[in-house]
Amino acid sequence: MSLTHERRTSQHPAGSGLRGPATVLPYARPESPEASPAAVRLDEESLSSLARLFGTSCVTPWSERGEGALDARAYELLELFDHFEVWVIHWPTDGLLQLHDHGGSSGALYVVSGSLDEGTVSVEGTYERRSIGAGQGTSFGPRHVHDVVNPGPGIATSVHVYSPPMEKMTFFTLGAGGLVPGRTDYRADPTWAP
Repeated sequence: MSLTHERRTSQHPAGSGLRGPATVLPYARPESPEASPAAVRLDEESLSSLARLFGTSCVTPWSERGEGALDARAYELLELFDHFEVWVIHWPTDGLLQLHDHGGSSGALYVVSGSLDEGTVSVEGTYERRSIGAGQGTSFGPRHVHDVVNPGPGIATSVHVYSPPMEKMTFFTLGAGGLVPGRTDYRADPTWAP
């Protein structure tokens, strides 16, 4: 399988992308089904280990990049393989990604700097919030629905790993009867971002 490198910025409604062009590797499916590798989903422990490895070895917090203020989420695709992908996301104070799933992918996040609050919705429909500080992380399975916000006071940086690479994300609101699906964003859309 061959992946083509392209340079683009995203105008994703959940975040503005980088302030300049970024190298984005589109997820390309093999040409024929016979060439397709068997679907592999990394387990949550492996995803957590990868998120921590990337977060502690090759990600520079926004505050150390000399980029100045940040008014919307900025994200970069670090790695894309058949079985997983790795993103770094920089979150401005009060930057929020509303309740969403991961299109059936499992995942992990690791906070490099700052802190993030994660709100999760249980199978029973209850909403719970917890804080994840620098040097901490979490992992989740394919049915996980959560929102993520940077409570501040500074910019937060986090690493996100998904397996298999996400094909789509559905965004939700929490109503009296539970989760209500809203829009679904697809990776094929040029404005795609996690």
